[in-house]
Amino acid sequence: MAALPSASTILLAVSLMKGVEGAVTVSGSGGTGIPNQQDLTLRCNYTVTSGDVVTTYTWRKGEGLSAVQVATGSVIAQTAVFVDSWQNKGVFVGDFTSSLDIQLPASHVTSSYAGTYRCEVSGVSGSGQVSVTASVLSVPSISGLPSTYTVVKSSRNRIDCSTYTTPGNPPTTSYTWTYGGSTVSTGAVLDRSNISRSQGRNYTCTASNTQGSDSASVNVDVQYAPSISGLPTVQNVSEFSSLRIDCSTYTTPGNPPTTSYTWTYGGSTVSTGAVLDRISISRNQGGNYTCSASNTLTPSGGSQQQGTATAQINVDVQYQASISMFTANSLSGTLTVNESDSVTLRCHIDSYPRSIIRLLNGTEELTRADNSLTAEYRLESADCRQRGNYSCTATNNIGAPVSQRVELLVIFPPRLDESVPQQLKYAAKLGGNVTVSVSVLAFPLPTFTWSRTTSTSQDLTGSSSPVSDISVTARLHLTNLQKKDFGDYSLTVDNRVGRSVAYTVSLKVEGPPGTPTQFKSLENVTTSSVWLSWQPGFNGGHPQSFMLEYLQFVTRTWTPYNTYDDTGKVKVVEVTGLTSGDIHIFRLHSRNSLSNSSSFVLVETVTAGDPTDHQQLDATCTEDIVGSTVGTLLLALFIEGIVVMVLYRKGFRFGHAMKGTASPKSTSRAEDTEMDNIGYSSLDTINSPAQYTSLEEKAQDKQNYSQLKIYENTKEDAPADTSTYEGMAETPRVTYESINASPHQDSGGQPRDAD
Repeated sequence: MAALPSASTILLAVSLMKGVEGAVTVSGSGGTGIPNQQDLTLRCNYTVTSGDVVTTYTWRKGEGLSAVQVATGSVIAQTAVFVDSWQNKGVFVGDFTSSLDIQLPASHVTSSYAGTYRCEVSGVSGSGQVSVTASVLSVPSISGLPSTYTVVKSSRNRIDCSTYTTPGNPPTTSYTWTYGGSTVSTGAVLDRSNISRSQGRNYTCTASNTQGSDSASVNVDVQYAPSISGLPTVQNVSEFSSLRIDCSTYTTPGNPPTTSYTWTYGGSTVSTGAVLDRISISRNQGGNYTCSASNTLTPSGGSQQQGTATAQINVDVQYQASISMFTANSLSGTLTVNESDSVTLRCHIDSYPRSIIRLLNGTEELTRADNSLTAEYRLESADCRQRGNYSCTATNNIGAPVSQRVELLVIFPPRLDESVPQQLKYAAKLGGNVTVSVSVLAFPLPTFTWSRTTSTSQDLTGSSSPVSDISVTARLHLTNLQKKDFGDYSLTVDNRVGRSVAYTVSLKVEGPPGTPTQFKSLENVTTSSVWLSWQPGFNGGHPQSFMLEYLQFVTRTWTPYNTYDDTGKVKVVEVTGLTSGDIHIFRLHSRNSLSNSSSFVLVETVTAGDPTDHQQLDATCTEDIVGSTVGTLLLALFIEGIVVMVLYRKGFRFGHAMKGTASPKSTSRAEDTEMDNIGYSSLDTINSPAQYTSLEEKAQDKQNYSQLKIYENTKEDAPADTSTYEGMAETPRVTYESINASPHQDSGGQPRDAD
């Protein structure tokens, strides 16, 4: 309670109440009083009619049954007794004849003495009373304001100071709320909507009137829930490893600070502590986990509530790839198909994250799918060599790669194994031994039967041995060979897939190799190179090689270009360093350790582009005779080449069969035979290394033909020659640019060899 104001004014309003008629008449009056400085006087005046006598009096405070007796006395005895709060405080100041005044010393006057007082006077014949109201000026008083007021963050904070204030006198009171030294409200109500944490702490209410003021403080305790921040949205973890997440490390405690934690997964509680602990986590334990951090909020004047913060983390359980299905034509294990059937390989993977999937044939990658769960590959037409183990491998960098395989079996009839060279022709010495072998491809593996239409001294039982799952070699051992044992043998092969097949194996006496065939120029010529190809002939029983030569027109000589070893396959080589737009003539023969092939094959080519311009021969007056002689010689050489070419194209043979043109026998070959090159555009000379000794010898053959054809580019399938000369009356024009020196001379270049 604050101190009383420095002054109080006491107003006494007297109400006259009539008693019994003809008995006692009572009236009252009053004055002013200042607490602690002036007295409070209550005055009661009375008169008595004739014939009546006043005997007693009583002072009461309040009305009705709640009235409290203050003083009582006897008029006759002129005595007074004070009771309650007036005892030992008030004094009687009346004269007992006409007034019964009570005075309260100023030292005892407080606001509690304000109110309504009633004076009752009793006589013999009747009584009378009067009411007096005392009003004391005082300051307001604040009591009961709580020292702490609790409110929840973001809610509304409302405190009415007037409910805790006893108004002073006069009752008009002003209110002020201050916070941190600043006024935040000028009314009795402190109102904070959506209060924040920073708006907590002490607020002071001050109630004032003209007599003074009273103040009281309240601590506004703003309670709030904890908060969670920084918890990862995704946590990657490998299957069967441990997962441990402490939610408290990401939590800011609330107010009050006591906090409880709960982890939930799939709607169920999995932990009641701050730590989520998963030992050897499995893939089905992945997904969203929610951490809840809570405290209990107890706002003043409100119901208790939970303050809760939640955060979610996705536990991404990554696991190693596994192959759920790998099939060939929807079958696992082993698939058997016919040759040319289609085969579809499908592989399905279970992994997270997705995998790199590879479909392999042995070590050869057929297809690859990145970041995928499926892979597929289709063989449109199964080939015999596509038999084998096919595998599907997958990895997602978790654990080791996984693999699964299926076996593909391709059924097909027997056929020669083309990877094995020279298996149908063999050579041996008379009286010697030889083992002939034939390698075939087939599945299932076949049986073999050797036979011969003519008599032989040999046992034709034979033997066989598998080379692989689809390859087998049949062998026939021939010993002490007699003349009748040479010739053809028949080998019948059968694996009950389709019809059986028969192969003819020829056995010859060892000798020179056969002449290469199919010698031709390919189409991919350039301005400085051409490509040539040929088919090797039989090697005569010994390893063979091939000599490629080119013709130098000026000297009419054949010059070696390069030598190539036999690989048993079609030979393809590039000849480089040629002149643009020129005609180039090549010849080819084979050789083994016994001898050379019996003949050459030839081919003519033309490089791409226009012929290179050559400097014309300069002739001075002193050189006319020499120039004329050289020109005549070159013209004769050109005509000679034309005649040889025409004769060769007409099918005439050179060598011993030609009259008057025999040359010395070549020291590099055992004998001379005809040129085996029918059907190919080619030009040859007799007995290869030998050359004509004079132009006159050739002239004898020229006179037997009435038509000469100009030699042009006459490759395979070349059109018929068109330019002709009747007899020898007209000399054809000679283009010296086409018979210039060979570009291969001393080139030292090595051709490229492609099998």
